[in-house]
Amino acid sequence: MPVNSLSSIVRFGRFELDPQTGELRRAGQKVKLQEQPFQVLAALLEHPGKIVTREELRSKLWPEDTFVDFDHSLNAAIKRLRDALGESADAPVYIETLSRRGYRFIAPVNGSSGLSGMAVAQAPERSRSFFFAHRIAITCIALIVIAALVWAVWRLPLRHTDIIERKLQCRSLPRWQVPRLRGQHRGLPQTNSHW
Repeated sequence: MPVNSLSSIVRFGRFELDPQTGELRRAGQKVKLQEQPFQVLAALLEHPGKIVTREELRSKLWPEDTFVDFDHSLNAAIKRLRDALGESADAPVYIETLSRRGYRFIAPVNGSSGLSGMAVAQAPERSRSFFFAHRIAITCIALIVIAALVWAVWRLPLRHTDIIERKLQCRSLPRWQVPRLRGQHRGLPQTNSHW
């Protein structure tokens, strides 16, 4: 069955596969995925929960007259697909390996179309309303913070920082005080007598 048998967007986990555009997205962000791993993923999503044999994948990916090291190429495509999905063969979340038999897509699949005649439930609208409410809450909090800052700036008095220039003048002392200061510097006792 060709990839186009998936007629609309298929959702699983945080991912969306759009067979019309050939794109895989994680949380809305496009994930770089080469053609063969994309074809493998589409084939597995056509039969979620069922085994897709290695022979079925070979017939989908490589025509009969193509000479290729099939085992190595299929293993490499599965590895790139698992890297894109962020999983490993040891702890599969999406793709289970059935030794020498094939692969099985094990995650729940939600989409708007039937896969090989099987009806699949719509993605819940709750997630969209949750994100919408989340954005409204963040916007309200941001507006409250901005209003509080504006109010605080308006309520605080403005402090003018004028520069005041003051001139300090050094005046010479009258002569009658000069000896007295000289005497104080030498450690002489002060007297109350006036000169």
